[in-house]
Amino acid sequence: MLLGCGKEYLPTTAGSTVQPAVSGVHVDKAYFDTLDQEFKETTSCTGLNGDFWDVAIFLMPPPNFPCNGKNLEGKMCYGEFIRPNKVLLADRYSWKHEIIHYLLYQNTGDLDPNHENEMFDNCS
Repeated sequence: MLLGCGKEYLPTTAGSTVQPAVSGVHVDKAYFDTLDQEFKETTSCTGLNGDFWDVAIFLMPPPNFPCNGKNLEGKMCYGEFIRPNKVLLADRYSWKHEIIHYLLYQNTGDLDPNHENEMFDNCS
């Protein structure tokens, strides 16, 4: 029964060593694949160019975090885009919305902080 979890979970015995996991925050493949797929869906919907690998994604403690933008001072965010390529996420459901900010900034130089572009309604 102990082998069902893998050898890493076996009790250590004299003379054996257990390798520690590499430190850091790790995201499983399913989460990563979802972000990648939704990025592709958003670029397709908006018609704007962007590269998933150009975005720096920071996972923040849920359910939200203090916003960084001056226009959002004193508010709490579920997601936030910070120029030029940083996306903070406490809620995965904010991902497409923040990617629209990123895509707008990359393609037009205007991240549209007031959400005037119809893409926010149609593509997020």
